[in-house]
Amino acid sequence: MKIKTDWNLDLLFKGPDDPKLVETEKRAVTEIELFERHWRERDDWLNNPQILKEALDHYTRLMEQFGFDTARAYYFWLQSELNQNDPIIKGHLAKVQDQVQNLVNKLQFFPLRLAGVGLAKQKEFLNHPDLIVYKHWLERLFAEHKFMLSEAEEKIITLQSGPAYSNWINLTENSLAKEERLVAGQNKNLAELMSLMSNSDKKIRDEGAQVFDQILSDKIELAEAELNSILEYKKNQDQLRQVSRPDELRLSGDDIETKVVDAMLASVESAFPIAHEYYALKAKLLGVKKLAYHERNLSCGQTDKTYDFDQACNLVGKVLKNLDPEFSSIFESFLQNGQIDATPKKGKASGAFCAHELKTLPTYILLNHTGQLRDVLTLAHEVGHGINNELMRQKCHALDFSSPTSTAEVASTLMEDFVLEELGTKASPREQLTLLMEKLNDDISSIFRQTAAYRFEQALHQEFRQIGFLPATRIGELFHTHMSAYLGPSVEMGTGTENWWIHWSHFRRFFYVYSYASGLLISKNLQRKIRADKKFIPDVKTFLAAGSSASPQQLFLNLGLDISQTDFWTDALKQIRQDLDKAKALAAKL
Repeated sequence: MKIKTDWNLDLLFKGPDDPKLVETEKRAVTEIELFERHWRERDDWLNNPQILKEALDHYTRLMEQFGFDTARAYYFWLQSELNQNDPIIKGHLAKVQDQVQNLVNKLQFFPLRLAGVGLAKQKEFLNHPDLIVYKHWLERLFAEHKFMLSEAEEKIITLQSGPAYSNWINLTENSLAKEERLVAGQNKNLAELMSLMSNSDKKIRDEGAQVFDQILSDKIELAEAELNSILEYKKNQDQLRQVSRPDELRLSGDDIETKVVDAMLASVESAFPIAHEYYALKAKLLGVKKLAYHERNLSCGQTDKTYDFDQACNLVGKVLKNLDPEFSSIFESFLQNGQIDATPKKGKASGAFCAHELKTLPTYILLNHTGQLRDVLTLAHEVGHGINNELMRQKCHALDFSSPTSTAEVASTLMEDFVLEELGTKASPREQLTLLMEKLNDDISSIFRQTAAYRFEQALHQEFRQIGFLPATRIGELFHTHMSAYLGPSVEMGTGTENWWIHWSHFRRFFYVYSYASGLLISKNLQRKIRADKKFIPDVKTFLAAGSSASPQQLFLNLGLDISQTDFWTDALKQIRQDLDKAKALAAKL
């Protein structure tokens, strides 16, 4: 199998001058305006279930083929992720985003008017056999009606979201993407600097951390202005929509009850001593009294073993094939078609993600593979998202072609954990300890760290709304407090670490991070079922293919899991405790 390591964006368009870009824009505008002319001035679709079915079918076709001219927006956004400081690409993207906002405004009448039908009519629509395929989409729309404003107000908010929100985020992220500093005689971008902090040579990782801290210090005034601006934007949004708590819109949009997330967060916080014990064990294994903050992800063993991208792909492919041949087939198609961009480059976005838009557009995965074990697991994680996308593509209509945030991290963490397990199958006891500590590191980071991050985010919004402006020093104090809560006494948050919130992009996406914790905890229980009986995998595939066709709670009930019960979360946390006890026992024997 030939592995491509760069995106083939020709799957979308053959460059910014491709005539298909103009053709796509014209077709999207024509079809959206046709829909608007056909339905805006009519009321029969708000009263007659059969006519509503016709309208929803029309709307679904539009969302499947064009969305809001999404193909062009998707293309230029992907280009911008590879070239964050290219002014020509930024210009194309800004122009398309303006046009997208206009198209969104043309269609806002449809969900807004439909959401506002009376309770009796809602009940009739939800129980009508002709509308069964849209039932949960309608349930969610009706539930969110209480947060919706008038069509004119929604148009204004859409038009202002760029300068009031997105442009601020882009300013910070683009500024960070430009950075390239000299370390150990070589120029390193941000992703490479972060990788250096896991190097086995303390001098190298400390130098990398020092340079990274300096970059963040240089950006402090910019980040302070940016974060306060988007906190104000969020406060104004919440006031207009009359929400009761800052995270309510996120959780409602994710189709999950606040009480479920609150129960999960409380369960994890009560288990923070697991994280404290883990870092104490890691410090002991590494022969230090305390770990520096940037050392918390250090491996406890042979840290210099590397995996080039071919090796990483072979390993991940083997695990996927063992789980289910279709998983492996989807992964191979990503590699062959150029849907994965693997290597770090100057100007390229840091981190990793898996992106999809319309049902008719391809999935793309971005990585910054530097050869470490962490990069292998990141590959497995993002490919898990990609597999989720492709299974949904087969089964879902366009309105259900998405995973709520509350379920989106299940597939990714499932694949990641099975890859890490595979690495340990032929390992010696010492290597088993190293890998088990790595697995625990992932669990602590995804569950405990993200719970602490969610609490930090809640504190940010609460305090901003009391004071009106948060200086960077206060933001740093809040960050220090909440990170220390999960890290415990064996990790030292030294000078400079108070600024690490600057590069953590999820805080700008408002209350997203809980999904890493909930996703992995759910994944733990699914893994337990798969290990008990591999015949459970078809049920897992059915869940992954379901998209947003039912609530997360119902989807998991279909798998025999009740996420509304506290025991569900504590049972998953017990599995982490068991792994920690196993690691302690292995360490005692060596």
